[in-house]
Amino acid sequence: MKTEINENSTSRATGKKYAELLCDFMFKRIFGSEANKDVLINFLNMVLEDTEIVEVEFIPTEHQGFTEEDRKVVFDIACKCKDSSSFIIEMQKGYQKYFRERALYYTTYPINEQGRRAHDEFIKAKTEGTSSSAKFDWDYNLKPVTVVAILNFKFNHCQNWPNDLYRSSYRLYEDSYQEVMTDAIRFVFLELGRFDKYIWELETVCDKWMYLLKHMHEMVEIPKEFEDSRFKRLFLLAEINKFTDEEKKQYKESLKNMGDYNNIINTAAEEAEKRGFARGVDVGREKGREEGCIQRNIMVVKNLHSRGMSLEDISQIVELTKEEVERIIEKYGRLQ
Repeated sequence: MKTEINENSTSRATGKKYAELLCDFMFKRIFGSEANKDVLINFLNMVLEDTEIVEVEFIPTEHQGFTEEDRKVVFDIACKCKDSSSFIIEMQKGYQKYFRERALYYTTYPINEQGRRAHDEFIKAKTEGTSSSAKFDWDYNLKPVTVVAILNFKFNHCQNWPNDLYRSSYRLYEDSYQEVMTDAIRFVFLELGRFDKYIWELETVCDKWMYLLKHMHEMVEIPKEFEDSRFKRLFLLAEINKFTDEEKKQYKESLKNMGDYNNIINTAAEEAEKRGFARGVDVGREKGREEGCIQRNIMVVKNLHSRGMSLEDISQIVELTKEEVERIIEKYGRLQ
């Protein structure tokens, strides 16, 4: 069961019973809505496996960057539990070579904010006269930060990594004895590019989530494999006929942006392949991916800019800074 990504967005929005879960509108509707927190909690408990979450609170997704060029970092979804542990939930539709490093970079924001909050509390206590400390003294007892990323591609892993192993979980650990250094940082990646099971092959709850993320919009009814009450709730949220007029409008626009992006990416990838960027021997393959990614970004920026899209919107779609988008436009100009 494969999905056509260059289908007309309007017909997809009106001719399908269930919505495409990977578009921005549906991703935030499912995982970023106060009314649907139960779905988010079920998803996190399934992904994390060894953690039991009963309640979450959404927190701001926009954070001030550390430099002038990185003025703003925006997460897709951010939330925290009653114990102050926090979660960043990200969806990455296009291949990004250094996404692991990007995920690590994301954790620096909530970690630094913990120190900032501790300092603010110290200043408040000093102002109110409830603290006897002469100077700020924080114990660095960090609350855990976990990044959960849904990736519509696959990573390069170690040589013996099973091709169909789509879930990976990373922590900081000691090299010789694999002793965990700290539970304060964790990364969980779900690679849709490695998931290719048929519906009758689904075994785990995670399998079922992955299948729905890829194929729900192709369904016309709820299959018996998804009769669990948790999945029925998800199907209800994804039923297009139950959207308000405004929600339908937002969904169509989100689908259009996703379709435009995928079409441009596919076209650029084909051009890159013709030029020898995307295929070849092992040594050339990695270089091809990197070069192909650069070429795709250039084409996406040029195309969207030629359509009159704002620099801010373009930067979010291609996940570059506004300054990088401006440099591409200045160097390569509008799409001819």
